[in-house]
Amino acid sequence: MSYALAVLLLLLAAFLRLRDLTRLPPGLHQDEITDIRIAATARQGLIEVFYDLGGGEGRESLYHIVLAAVTSVTGQGLVSYQLFSIWVNLLALALVYALATRLFGPLAGVAALALLTVNLWMIVLGREIARESFLPLLVTGTLLALARIFSVYHRDVPRQPSTTPFVMLGLLLGLGFYVHPAHFMIVLASMIFILFMLVTRRAGSRRRLGYLGFALLLMMIVAMPYLISSLRLPDLSGAVRVFGDYNVIRNPPFKALGESLSGVLFAGDDNPARNVPGRPLIDLVSGVLVLIGVLVTAQNARRRRYILPLIFTLALAPVAFFTLHSPNFLALTGLLPLLALFFGLGVSTLYRSLPTTVARRGLAVGLVALFGFNLLWMGRDLYQTWPNLASVAEVYHTRLSRLAQHLDRTADTIPTLVCDAPSPAGRALSSTDLLLLMMNRKQAPLRYADCGTGLVLLNGGEGQQIIFPDPKMLSGVHPYLRRWIDQGTILTRADLPPDSVVELDIERPLADKIGSFITSAPVSYAPEAPGRPGMAAPPIRFGGNITFLGYEREPTEAYAAGGILTVVTYWRVDGPVPPNLRLFTHVLPDPASIAAQTDTISVNVGALDNRDIFIQVTFVPLPASMPGGVYNVSIGAYDASNSIRMSVLDNEHERGTRLFVGQITVTSR
Repeated sequence: MSYALAVLLLLLAAFLRLRDLTRLPPGLHQDEITDIRIAATARQGLIEVFYDLGGGEGRESLYHIVLAAVTSVTGQGLVSYQLFSIWVNLLALALVYALATRLFGPLAGVAALALLTVNLWMIVLGREIARESFLPLLVTGTLLALARIFSVYHRDVPRQPSTTPFVMLGLLLGLGFYVHPAHFMIVLASMIFILFMLVTRRAGSRRRLGYLGFALLLMMIVAMPYLISSLRLPDLSGAVRVFGDYNVIRNPPFKALGESLSGVLFAGDDNPARNVPGRPLIDLVSGVLVLIGVLVTAQNARRRRYILPLIFTLALAPVAFFTLHSPNFLALTGLLPLLALFFGLGVSTLYRSLPTTVARRGLAVGLVALFGFNLLWMGRDLYQTWPNLASVAEVYHTRLSRLAQHLDRTADTIPTLVCDAPSPAGRALSSTDLLLLMMNRKQAPLRYADCGTGLVLLNGGEGQQIIFPDPKMLSGVHPYLRRWIDQGTILTRADLPPDSVVELDIERPLADKIGSFITSAPVSYAPEAPGRPGMAAPPIRFGGNITFLGYEREPTEAYAAGGILTVVTYWRVDGPVPPNLRLFTHVLPDPASIAAQTDTISVNVGALDNRDIFIQVTFVPLPASMPGGVYNVSIGAYDASNSIRMSVLDNEHERGTRLFVGQITVTSR
């Protein structure tokens, strides 16, 4: 019966952790972003024991290396990262059931599993992209290995030692150093329990002792690189980070202990990234059952199946309770399996203490009601309250998450422009970087422009959507470009943030505008160009697979020295464009000298496709010392990687490397 119930509970646990996976959590918070970036570093082949996060902060690497390996197969989207945590979480639940059943019986096993199945923090942890998601598995696996090695069961069953649990213990104790600093306390607890078994002469045969020596040797071999790196980089090692940033002056021990214990039963963690602020870790009734389990454990502390979880609890308690910001559910993560064990023991003890069958059936009904209450309580808070909190939306970058989900659904069918660009490598992540990080369809054909001074009209202005990751971007669009965007429709849907998506179809108005440049935007070839000088009309092809379509300037032709000349140019893409393309605008007193210039481009040309038209708004500051007179304005393009200009082509014949687009008059100060 317990096995069947455990299977049902694990199926329920999988459902609760997979439900609304793309919506919950509603994005990524900063620690998850850091872990994903470390995993990306590992995927590129840079493997280290500690990753230096700057400011003397280090982070162990095993979680990120495994995450990089797994997502290289499953994909690098947000769901793939979360699935890995869910697998680890479900495996930890299964081990909790196995451990509690071996220590305290099948009823305790089912009760312990039931508590963690519907525990809000355990579910959120299963969706977290964080190394702490490994801690319940690490703690439970170590306890189970020790229980099997020393035959710690609720019923004495003679067993011959096999090598498997010893190998698992050695690997867990060795590899755990590369997961989290709290593993130091897990190793300490393991050594204390082994010493207890040796001192009380309960370790068993010489064969078991020999295998135990092998397990400890395996641990030391696996942990040797960690030890060497700790000696070489002591500031980054986990030994100095066991208690995180805890400070006895800012948070005295008794105050931290009281707040942490209160967080388990009453106050709860107020960090919206981990909890509905103020919700306790477990309910009060479950807390009473946990307390019963703790008292029973303390009363039977000399028996090995009770001393084992008690030692681990005492060892991990300082890490869990003594934190700078308490209560802290992240710090309490290592204690979750132990709380479940005590809860299971409390349920089992209370059940066995009842004298009659009727009383026991009443308790069973009460336990089912308690489970139902926790299920409904968790469901309301997780699926309704938590994702709708403004603080959660802020810390999880929910705006970007909703846009990422929208792009996952639409980017392959609707041409899409993102009004921002990914940051260069090594720079701080932009809004677009975070948006791409949350997307599951990494190969979506997106174009990018800053939309402040550059705009891309895809496929000659056919239907497209424009995405604004930054809520202030739409209001910051240049007025000239805003006139094009205002011809579209801003989507107002419940699943989309405000001012985030504009649908635009301006093929006909754009064609009319470009056609008008034939008469309204005359140009001339440079005097040094081969062939005779003369006037020309757009469109004019350039090298690098771009075509100049026309230009517009401000109505005035007179500028004061120290002012700014604004030139708007239209360009079409006819093929692969040099990735380092730049556009230049020069103000010239004569064809050979430059009085003012601006070299710029506001679109990501590497992502452009055939028939894409991009508009560039260029500002040319005129020096305050500029003499008055008439100046020519020239434009062109070049490859910034080698400073080679793109040729101007006339029927496939080269006509220089620049075009003249009229004159302006400058008045001196």
